[in-house]
Amino acid sequence: MKMKKNCVYFMFIPACLCCVVLIILCGQDTTRQSSDEEDTLQKLININCPINLNEVADVRRSTIQPRSNHGIEFLLQPHIAFRKKHYTTNNDTTCKDKESSWAMVTFVKSAAHNIDRRNLLRRTWASLGKIDRSNFYTVFIIEKPAEELQENIRAEFLKYRDILQINNPEDYQIIGLKTLAGMKWASENLPFNYYYSTSDDDMWIDMLKVKELIDQYRMVVMEDDWPEFPIICTYKWWRGSVAPLRMPQDKNFIPRQQYRWPYWPTFCFGGMYTTSVSVIKQLWELSTITEPFYNADGVWITGLLRNKLEMPDEMVVRPEEHAAKHYRGFENEDGTVKYDVKFDEWDEALKKVQSRGLCRW
Repeated sequence: MKMKKNCVYFMFIPACLCCVVLIILCGQDTTRQSSDEEDTLQKLININCPINLNEVADVRRSTIQPRSNHGIEFLLQPHIAFRKKHYTTNNDTTCKDKESSWAMVTFVKSAAHNIDRRNLLRRTWASLGKIDRSNFYTVFIIEKPAEELQENIRAEFLKYRDILQINNPEDYQIIGLKTLAGMKWASENLPFNYYYSTSDDDMWIDMLKVKELIDQYRMVVMEDDWPEFPIICTYKWWRGSVAPLRMPQDKNFIPRQQYRWPYWPTFCFGGMYTTSVSVIKQLWELSTITEPFYNADGVWITGLLRNKLEMPDEMVVRPEEHAAKHYRGFENEDGTVKYDVKFDEWDEALKKVQSRGLCRW
């Protein structure tokens, strides 16, 4: 009889010890900071401690998708108060003593050697600093050039203060990096109530049309109580059966292992689109935990990342009339170069805004 009692004791004591260990492990789990989140998660499952499924999802997401800065480093950064003074073309006082209603910064992707294109834009649509009470700024995003050209870039920067230079050499896929650089800089330096546009240095932009589109959708956001400003395809919009390019020799080649679906979502072409800095900041943050599509940045940012933001297709809007168009550059049909190639169109554009409160830098 005594032996049976001893057996019971010997069986009971280890069982109690196991229970105590399990209780201690479960209690400690909520405060333990593991260096390996996946191991911690597995231990929790093994000892049957209660698990919050949302916390599990967060652990897996942060483990699988580490944040990335895309290797972007800034060599030169613009000054948002780029130029202190405006001058007016119609002798009014619009450029003085009037509070602005909103401001927009257009980030223009440009090759370092394209100084002629940048100067053309500075003399034309990028020279518009204010229309009515809306302020406009332009930033040129360029790469790191060969050493002998860097001094020229620095001189250009000191003259205009409108260059954002990244520490990457020129490459076709750097176009996507330049877009991301503008998003990163805007997220870190611009107020949420500013507006953001991205464009290229071979785009011709009707700034009055851009202003009218922003005013239009500012009203829609307010009247329809939208949670965010939409993405306006100020150049081109696509909704439909657009398939990724699968030929390896194509510069926009997308392998199936990178994107397996047969069609892209609704998106804006990268030539130009416009939205709020608030939306851009959210898209930038998503880009840091998502595999990048540097050679298809328009569809990646305004299609795939926008979907992850749960922003519906209806908020990728197609205006009745586009505000931007592509031009061929400075070459004429006969191959000669004409650096004032767009000035006839610029004169026409100025006529449209002469009756408005117009200021130029």
